[in-house]
Amino acid sequence: MNSSPKICVIGTGRSGTGHFTAVAADLGMDIGHETEGKDGISSWCLVSKLPYSPYGPAHPDINWDDHLVGMQIRNPLQTIASLETFNKSSWAFILDDAQDRVNQKWWKKASMRKKAMWHWLDWNQRALEQAEVHWTLGDAPGIGPALAQGTGRTSLASEWKDAWFARKKNANNAHSRVPKLSTLLKTSPPVALRRIKHAYFGNNLDENGLIKEDPALAKDIMAFWKEVQRSSASMHQL
Repeated sequence: MNSSPKICVIGTGRSGTGHFTAVAADLGMDIGHETEGKDGISSWCLVSKLPYSPYGPAHPDINWDDHLVGMQIRNPLQTIASLETFNKSSWAFILDDAQDRVNQKWWKKASMRKKAMWHWLDWNQRALEQAEVHWTLGDAPGIGPALAQGTGRTSLASEWKDAWFARKKNANNAHSRVPKLSTLLKTSPPVALRRIKHAYFGNNLDENGLIKEDPALAKDIMAFWKEVQRSSASMHQL
């Protein structure tokens, strides 16, 4: 891993990158969430190499030589249910990015859950290829020493874990995405209903739910997740 003054965290949306940036801010670091800060950026959009992004800088806008690129990945059963609440602009961006990797007829017929499943696997596989280091959301409290080594900020080795647990509530969570009166007119009814359902009625998705939707895709998702969980341990050995 090369020493680098900035941090760039990628992965799918709804993987806890907002929490990552909040913890960094508590430690005096300016890592923007979907915007470039003095000390870096976290953005799911940067996995794509399209020349535009629906939120913040696009891949070509980043000076990658100045960043330590890390991938944060969250349990697919938790993430996929949340990805189903993405808005139209996010899905349009995902489909535009996937032109050469997905059958358009399949995409049009696919359910929202199946699209979210495909996106979780595709996006995380590509993020893993780009990342210098990676970790699961569950392992994130323990990555301070590796971040310290990769960025030269030695204080992260001792301060990161306590700061992670001190930041108990992530502002960018399911409840924060439920449309308020001021934003309701800007949110399509299907997206608003999915967000309300996800926020207030919980996540009932389990592995059988993935299998029921698409057995082959579910098998690939769980195999990839198990492998990343194993290799995430390498983050603590740097």
